[in-house]
Amino acid sequence: MSQNEVRRAHTAYSSLTDTVLAVGEVIAELGVVDAAAVIFFVSPVHDCHLVAARLAERFPGIPTIGCTTSGEFDQTRMGNGGIAAVALPATIVNRAASALATFDRGVDAGLREAAHSLEEQLGLTLRDADPERYVGLVLIDGMHAADEQVNEVLGNLAPLLSFVGGTAGDDLKFVETRVFNAATGTTHGAALMLLDLASPYAIIRTCSFEPVGHTFCITDAEPAQRIVWAIDGRPAVEVFAEAVDVTVSDLCPEVFAAHPVGLMVDGEPWIRCIQTVVDGRGLKLACQILVGMEVELMRHTNLLDGTATAIGKAVEQVGGAVSGAVLFDCAYRKLQVEASNLEKPYIALLSGIPAAGFHTYGESWLGHMNYTLTGLIFG
Repeated sequence: MSQNEVRRAHTAYSSLTDTVLAVGEVIAELGVVDAAAVIFFVSPVHDCHLVAARLAERFPGIPTIGCTTSGEFDQTRMGNGGIAAVALPATIVNRAASALATFDRGVDAGLREAAHSLEEQLGLTLRDADPERYVGLVLIDGMHAADEQVNEVLGNLAPLLSFVGGTAGDDLKFVETRVFNAATGTTHGAALMLLDLASPYAIIRTCSFEPVGHTFCITDAEPAQRIVWAIDGRPAVEVFAEAVDVTVSDLCPEVFAAHPVGLMVDGEPWIRCIQTVVDGRGLKLACQILVGMEVELMRHTNLLDGTATAIGKAVEQVGGAVSGAVLFDCAYRKLQVEASNLEKPYIALLSGIPAAGFHTYGESWLGHMNYTLTGLIFG
């Protein structure tokens, strides 16, 4: 094995339908590795508890987090019904810590307890951790709409650190999702991992949209429910339908997918996907929008070109040589890729980058967003 191979992340993917055989294949593909951290993504068709337990058994004492998905991938393939995993070696990660935040007593209490565990494991305080050296991963359960609060609390606990991640899925059934720390899981919480890096890193964030020049002002909303009731003082469905030149009765998932809205921050869109009509007048979204916010109507740009540009920029930021990546890609982007028969060219964008990731119910970095690819790329 060459020195370059030793330095690279070990990734694995199995499409086998039998859980025992699939997790066995993943463990075999990960091979012999001096792992400092392990991250896994498992389809809900599998016995996810068994997968978590087998990986914890294979990597005893090694910080390990994972979650259920709406699709999984590595640098060679993408699909549904599988298991993907990445083991980050000691050449990438000096040391790591992981913790499970359960939200039965509230998001704030759960995250504070988990953050304290990370601090104890690494012998530091999150507020004092060097953001050039430390970076976090966060996996959030997908059924309790806690993503915005999770990002807000993490920002308060560790204002200088980045936590990058995604929201667990269940193959678009929207019934139950799970996150794991080692063999312990929860349907209501978040899995956290903090990496003390031995290599440079870059954060990737890309969405293939641009504003069309139509701005909406939110005048009535229930942010906790992610519902917008009024835009510009009128029923939200009427204003939106007029903006995209359809009747209210024509509003459907295909129309919403083609025309998300987004906040413009420093010239970049942060996307909020519309999911459905509520009570004939409101719009339910996959992200919060607050009263008084101005959002832009968006249109698609070239997904392959935008993703390739973002990956290339991240590779350049880490010096041109990449040892691995952990990626979080919106389930809506997966649907777009599949509808356009772009699976092969899309996954080919990761050629030469040992990577593992999953398709999410939302992406996290500095906040919660949709229709976006986020992740970490390691030099």
